[in-house]
Amino acid sequence: MASRAELQDAGRRWSSVEVAVATVAFGLAAAAIITRTIRPSSTTAVAAAAVFFVLVPGGYIALSVNGVRRSGAAIVSGLSSTAQLLAGPAVLWLVIVVYAASSGLTIAPRLAAYAVYLLIPPLLLARPSGAFGATQRVPLRELAVVFALWLPIELRILPPVTLPAPNGVDMRKLVGLVEAMYLFLVVRPLPGIGYTYRLTARDAATAAIAFVAYAVVALPIGLATGFIGWRPELDATHLVGGPPIIYLVTGVPEEFLFRGLLQNLLTRWLGPRAGLVIASIIFGLAHLPDPRYVLLATIAGVAYGWVYFRTQRITASAITHALVDATWGAFLRAS
Repeated sequence: MASRAELQDAGRRWSSVEVAVATVAFGLAAAAIITRTIRPSSTTAVAAAAVFFVLVPGGYIALSVNGVRRSGAAIVSGLSSTAQLLAGPAVLWLVIVVYAASSGLTIAPRLAAYAVYLLIPPLLLARPSGAFGATQRVPLRELAVVFALWLPIELRILPPVTLPAPNGVDMRKLVGLVEAMYLFLVVRPLPGIGYTYRLTARDAATAAIAFVAYAVVALPIGLATGFIGWRPELDATHLVGGPPIIYLVTGVPEEFLFRGLLQNLLTRWLGPRAGLVIASIIFGLAHLPDPRYVLLATIAGVAYGWVYFRTQRITASAITHALVDATWGAFLRAS
């Protein structure tokens, strides 16, 4: 186990900006859950839901703070390499099982499905494979982990885990996100992910420029192909409440996957231009089966990827992502 001095040193490397933003984000996430109807059947159910919330949505937000990541790494540093990789996924699996049992969700399919889902990625990383260097090692193991985390969610193979149960917010995406963050931010840090809310005015300006450029290109294409049409809904939900939730629930998680991991890995292997293009195409294909949607999403992927390349912050590209999605929700409709 880590010494007291190591834990104290890790804890000191905290940014007040990161902590403040994480606190606000945690409050927004909590409010989004609390505003839904919650009828817990017992004190145990309340406790299990609280632990699940803190470790999954709360864990996703907390890991934006560098001090949290360093403290987590220090806590598991005394374990073997494989045990370090498995510790976080094991805790996630246990929390899911306990939460399902206490909230009335069917236990058996979740117990088995999430055991397999959460076990495969750390085992893929268990054997050391060397660092990126002049030889440009092909990151097959890391890319395999990315797809192992993403595809079961994209294909809806995993049974849902809703908070609150049974008809609350589906947490499958965040379960995969937290495991990815644990693996690539805590125990096997991947340089260049850029998961921080310490953004500059230049980062925000870059994100805004990319949004305008995307709108200029994508709107005519979407209207000409009949994929989108005007449907303004200019209420407080779409204009005020929606964008921050979209940013946290869709923007940052998807940018962590497609830019922070996928584009990052491909760039290290094939170079920045190829990394951006290939990641954008994969992002577009994730929006099948409508080819019009694939085209618009691929162009969006280029915009988001450009912001990530310029800022090295997924939280900056997530601003562009959220602006696109929020504008879509407020002004447009799909055909």
